[in-house]
Amino acid sequence: MTASASELVPAYVLHRYPYRDTSLIAELLTLSHGRFGVVARGARAPKSRWRGLIEPFQPVLVSWGGRGELATLTGLEAAGQRVDLPGVRLASAFYCSELVLRLTRRHDPGQDVFAAFSAMLDQLGSQTAEWVALRLFEKRLLDACGYGLQLDSEADTGRPLEPDRSYVYLDDSGPVAADQGAGTGVPVSGRALKALARESLDDQSLNAELQRLLRAHLKPHLGDRPLESRGMYRALSRSRG
Repeated sequence: MTASASELVPAYVLHRYPYRDTSLIAELLTLSHGRFGVVARGARAPKSRWRGLIEPFQPVLVSWGGRGELATLTGLEAAGQRVDLPGVRLASAFYCSELVLRLTRRHDPGQDVFAAFSAMLDQLGSQTAEWVALRLFEKRLLDACGYGLQLDSEADTGRPLEPDRSYVYLDDSGPVAADQGAGTGVPVSGRALKALARESLDDQSLNAELQRLLRAHLKPHLGDRPLESRGMYRALSRSRG
């Protein structure tokens, strides 16, 4: 992957960590080039022009150069205000960042992933219910990565889903009617599936079953290593309580 030093593209910082004495390595999610890593040379130096910009959830414009797994950051400027998220909502944003890091591959173009991430931050920074922002992001990320849920019809018969019917969602096929002896799967109501399909989540009573469904669908793509953000979320939830 290459890019002109004069090219500035919209991006978010997903993660960063120190590199050598004064530099950083940052994982970026960009609008036009997907996810990739950059070395920000001297970014931790006291007089660096990039201090305060290489922060998670900061919208930026970036340029870079070079080939290989890690590019070299050549330009960086703010593209808006960093979303200021309180406590548990901050942990939720880190959870979404971790999902992007686990489910996407470097250098794969992903405008839908970028759009879903941007919308999630906007929702977490607004009055939108936290659970709504999370369930919509999980659903949209799975769609963007090619792992989307079947939300319009029964897997075995092709019949449209009915809101008043109970289903079992099978990982390898989709929803089947619970009264058909479907076997092992995630129990879920037709009402929840149809609400998720419409992205119209205005009933909090649906959250538990949608969370269970989406987590089960995400699990095969996350690997064996536990998500660090879940520990952060639990710790902040306890402190809030």
